[in-house]
Amino acid sequence: MQRRAPSLPGLDAWVRARPGLVDALFAAALALVAFPSAVALVGAAPWPPAARAALLGVLLAGHVAVAFRRSRPVAAFAACCAVMLVLVLTPDVTGPVAGDLAGVSVPPVLLPSSAVFLVVLYAVAAHAAPPWPSLSLAGALAGAAAVTARLWSDPSWISGQPVPAGPGWRLFVVLGLVTAVLAPWGLGRFRAVRAAYVQALEERARRAEEEQERRAEQAVLAERARIAREMHDVVAHSLAVMVRQAEGGRLVAAKDPARAVQALTAVAGAGREALADMRTALGALRPDEPAAAAPQPAVQDVPALVERVRGAGLDVELVVVGEPVELERAVSLAAYRVVQEALTNVVKHAGAGARARVELRWRRDGLRVAVRDDGSGGAGSGRERVDGQGLVGMRERVVLAGGELSAGPGGDRGGFAVAAELPARGARR
Repeated sequence: MQRRAPSLPGLDAWVRARPGLVDALFAAALALVAFPSAVALVGAAPWPPAARAALLGVLLAGHVAVAFRRSRPVAAFAACCAVMLVLVLTPDVTGPVAGDLAGVSVPPVLLPSSAVFLVVLYAVAAHAAPPWPSLSLAGALAGAAAVTARLWSDPSWISGQPVPAGPGWRLFVVLGLVTAVLAPWGLGRFRAVRAAYVQALEERARRAEEEQERRAEQAVLAERARIAREMHDVVAHSLAVMVRQAEGGRLVAAKDPARAVQALTAVAGAGREALADMRTALGALRPDEPAAAAPQPAVQDVPALVERVRGAGLDVELVVVGEPVELERAVSLAAYRVVQEALTNVVKHAGAGARARVELRWRRDGLRVAVRDDGSGGAGSGRERVDGQGLVGMRERVVLAGGELSAGPGGDRGGFAVAAELPARGARR
């Protein structure tokens, strides 16, 4: 079985997970390339062994600093600045007696190991926090000026023979050192700006994802609230009618069996209606199945609703004023649910012998739905009825339809009153 080579994304992830090891390997590779020539040249210099060892130690310290260029860029840059200062102040290194560099005096600042300063300058420009990138540029330009002063008047190290330092040489030194400083610093700043831009894009994407999740969660909560309203409207009304009919049938069963049968028939009809409405509501929750074909009730179904409540034994009067206007589907459903919930509350809370009045008042700009009862439940439990789950859902439904709802005790006449102002099509507030 052959072992597959790691893919580029996998290798990149491996490298990113081990920055210290990567930096150490890079520093070692740079030292293997640059340090041997420095050892050969400095080792042949006619200096005391301690001086040669000290200079090689300084150069080696610069190579070690490269290993910390990303983890501690400021400290690495400071170490390399110290190395360069030593190299600028150190006398020329005289080459060996024989060979290509025989008798040639080379300024230590031009040794290949001096490249560590440029590497660390790039690192501090790319990875250090402000104001260190700007300070590193100022320090590098000051170092370039010092090196320029060192090389200003003596280019004899090029050929080993005295060479006059003319304007061309000096211009070459200035432009070369300025370019050597600005190039790595500029690349480092470009890398820092690009990294900040990528980080900003990632942060924006993260926030967008969080916002999308928040909106999805809000949509789920809103859908749950809608389902809760639908289930309450269906179940609470039907159960209230069924309980009222069942209690009435129980009371008259012995004296009038025919009326008891009528009451049980009404209980069965309310139960079937509740099951049909519940299937319609639950069908919308199943995306893999078509929703139930039964239409949602509308304001045109209020008379039938009133008749069902009358059949449950409640004295209900329906009054319709004005000419009907066109309502949006959600508004028409809200009007029906307001009447349904209000009558359900009358059945549950108003007490025996209570009467209710339902008024549908049509106007050009909409519909006013009012339900009032004269029962005894409003005075004693008005706060409970206003804050109940049904009326909370009713208020939410009316607000979503663009209307306003008021509910509370009926005042001097007692009982409880509910009123909703709903807009016509095209007249939403």
